[in-house]
Parts: sequence; structure tokens; C-alpha cells
Amino acid sequence: MNRDNQKPYHATLTKAMQELTKHGYKCFIQPENSDCLYGHVITPSDNVMYVQRDSYEWRGWTFSIQYQPSKNNGSGCGCLEDPTPDLSLETWQRAEREGLAFAARLHATLYKSSADWLKNLWNKEEMQEVK
Repeated sequence: MNRDNQKPYHATLTKAMQELTKHGYKCFIQPENSDCLYGHVITPSDNVMYVQRDSYEWRGWTFSIQYQPSKNNGSGCGCLEDPTPDLSLETWQRAEREGLAFAARLHATLYKSSADWLKNLWNKEEMQEVK
């Protein structure tokens, strides 16, 4: 997808993240002129979630819980079974619950804190905090 086509989606994700911050979430997004559109959200319970546009065809947004990378489990697992166009608070809360349950089934090791995750984020200089 070219950058011009993703501008409306960037605005949609930014608006949803602005709403999340009112509920105690801390949100980060790639700059609007980036080649990729994704973001990270730190939940009020200090879990880290990743969100991106559905990569294959536009069916909505996909979410994953981020955890400590391992050979067996990678660095995150999907939260919802299908992409969703809904970025409401309730969707984020359901995604977090389902992602944590899946991570537990995988025996994945969550980050001790979002600060541990953030210090190892390879592109943190690029990410823009949404307020």
C-alpha cells in the first residue's frame, strides 16, 4: 500500500489511540509518512500490544500480545481470531484478554514490565507517542 492510501487508516488508528489514552493506555504509532502502518499500546495492566492493518486484504486491524522472544514462541501471538474494523475500547480489552490466554497456552514469558519491552524496541526513535 502506498503512503497516500494509508493516510486515512493512520488517522483512524491515531484517533482510536487518543481515545485509549483517556482510559490509562500509553500509545505509540509509526509516523504518517512511514512505509508501514502499525502501533504499540501499553495497557493499564502494563501488557504490550501490537496493532497493524490486516496485511493481505483490508478486513480490519490485527492485534498481538508482545512477550519476551524465544525460539519456540517468537515475540508475540495473535489476539483475535479474525481482523476487525472495530478499534473501540471494548475490542482492545477483549484482544488483551484473548491474547494473554493464548500466550499462557503457549507458555510464553511476558515482559516483566513495559519498560523492559521499550528498552529493547529496535525502532523506538521512530515511534511517535499519541496523546
